[in-house]
Amino acid sequence: MGISNQDVLKLRKLTGAGVMDCKNALEAMDGDIEAAIDMLRTKGIEVAAKREAKSAAEGVVTAIVSDDEQIGVILEINCETDFAARSDDFREFANMLATQIAQTDGLQTIEDALEEPWAGDESVKVRDALDGLTGKIGERIVVRRLARYAVTGDAGKIASYVHGGEQIGVLMEISCETAPTASSEELADFAHNIAMQVAAMQPKWVAQDDVDEAALEREREVLLEQAREEGKPDHIVENMVTGRLQKFYSSVCLLSQPYVRDDDITVEELLNELIGKLGEPVAVRRFIRFQVGEDL
Repeated sequence: MGISNQDVLKLRKLTGAGVMDCKNALEAMDGDIEAAIDMLRTKGIEVAAKREAKSAAEGVVTAIVSDDEQIGVILEINCETDFAARSDDFREFANMLATQIAQTDGLQTIEDALEEPWAGDESVKVRDALDGLTGKIGERIVVRRLARYAVTGDAGKIASYVHGGEQIGVLMEISCETAPTASSEELADFAHNIAMQVAAMQPKWVAQDDVDEAALEREREVLLEQAREEGKPDHIVENMVTGRLQKFYSSVCLLSQPYVRDDDITVEELLNELIGKLGEPVAVRRFIRFQVGEDL
């Protein structure tokens, strides 16, 4: 039998369950609202309520880039167990949501994403689809964070890399001057290799000039104190700190890092080699790195 929107909304009002949960329960119970309420209490709404207090530190990182490489999305979705994270339902939901965000102009926040009609069933919102997945898998599921990049210069590309069983992901914007360079094999290889660099070496900023002033000042104070404890005279301390800051930069700044595939050169030197080959300016404009469960 057909299920009316009015019955779905009535069941949702009575139970507080998501639209998709209500619709599925009514269909399963042939439109019997009381039976649907019982079904939700035993298989849906109670599951979601009990899971609210549980930790969701497992999950996946998904990264999607559009066919023209002008838009990309990286997304972390968490659950309670690695078993659930490996399930087809969980991964399919993550990929569908990342793709939907990539295709939706102006979408930047989780809250906005959750309020969008769900690509898999536009009669419900994303948050309702998430509730349905929670009930189906039986674990708390959280869309933890996302980033959406679009090329901001005259030309360029978005690149992504996912590593370690979808536990680490990187999204990166590379800028250049012309479309042929943006679509070149040389730039594609560079973008892929540098995205892997970010995944492996965990830089925080692109270049030295990008380092947060507060972070730099904290590091400088630590180095000053270390030099003073070594008993060095004041006129030597400053030179020591300047030298040691270079080591700090080589750790946290992408361009200053040794290139992982050839540590005799830095990423900046590799970039300059590429610029020489292509004959036009190329820059790493920005990047972001997600690792499942970090800082939880």
